[in-house]
Amino acid sequence: MARFHPLRKFACLLGVAFGVAALACLLPERPYERWQLLDGTIHGRSRWIYERAHFDPRPIDVMFVGPSRIARAIDPLQLQAQLSTPGHPVHVVNFALPEGGRNINDVIVEEALTSKTPKLIVIGVIEKPSRFGHSAFKYIAPRSLVVSPGYLANAHYLGDLVYLPFRQLQLFAGYLAPQAVGLTDHFDPAHYDPDPANPTSVLNPDGSVAEDWTKAASPAELRRGIHKLEAGMTPPILPTSLADVEFGDDRHYVRRIVAAAQKKGVKVAFLFIPYCTGPSTVQEETFYRQYGPVWNAGFISSRPDLYADYGHLTVAGGEVLTTWITPMVSAAIQRPEAKP
Repeated sequence: MARFHPLRKFACLLGVAFGVAALACLLPERPYERWQLLDGTIHGRSRWIYERAHFDPRPIDVMFVGPSRIARAIDPLQLQAQLSTPGHPVHVVNFALPEGGRNINDVIVEEALTSKTPKLIVIGVIEKPSRFGHSAFKYIAPRSLVVSPGYLANAHYLGDLVYLPFRQLQLFAGYLAPQAVGLTDHFDPAHYDPDPANPTSVLNPDGSVAEDWTKAASPAELRRGIHKLEAGMTPPILPTSLADVEFGDDRHYVRRIVAAAQKKGVKVAFLFIPYCTGPSTVQEETFYRQYGPVWNAGFISSRPDLYADYGHLTVAGGEVLTTWITPMVSAAIQRPEAKP
């Protein structure tokens, strides 16, 4: 009997593995359970985001998405109180999550738009756009988007794709017996917080978790964080003509967010929050202004007394920033809706 050549045998095993992985990716799932996969992590608010979008009957008039700087800078309850008038409530949500990566913002926006139609979506931006996607993307993104993210130079693509079959197997187990894998197949209003406080945890540059937002950081702590942040910054490497390649994550998914918003007549704006002592300029401002105004809060970088760490505001800082942005949001939501 002829023996398999080792390379042929390896190729057969590899083909079987790919086939099994592909079949696993086609198994049924419940989308709600996908948004529970990050429970107990720094991105655990993803479950609440899904619940607020789908199970809470209240509308969403203003939606914020972006990194943790936005999460800490905007107090949705304060903003909606300042925007509301008797008989005309305005509902504001802050769907920002820690870490950079525009792909996760797109997943959140597109999911929310399946059941809500806000008047305004505010996208949080920082001084330099992201080159890479978000670490939570592979957990909550639809499988079609994981398989085909839609842009070149996605450095996380292979890692996200390799994880997909394992995710789908877990979700299939949840589809059959959710309690057995720590998931739930139904929404329980008794365990739902309709208006949770701003996130209590974000990541410092060194990977540690910051949690105290009532006090301003000491000058020494601010210098340490700023130095760490600036040391890790890399200026544009490719020519401007190739910005869609180098900053594909930010540019591709901003375009997706804008397209999804325009389809429903929703306006888009951009909010820039600087780090402490950081520049008040935005590298991609010209790109963003194609799609909406850029509200530049650069003034706050000169207020170290309002920073709890290098880039995140204290509770008092959030109050200052929220009050500052109120007139702009008010004007935006009172103008006629964008044409689909």
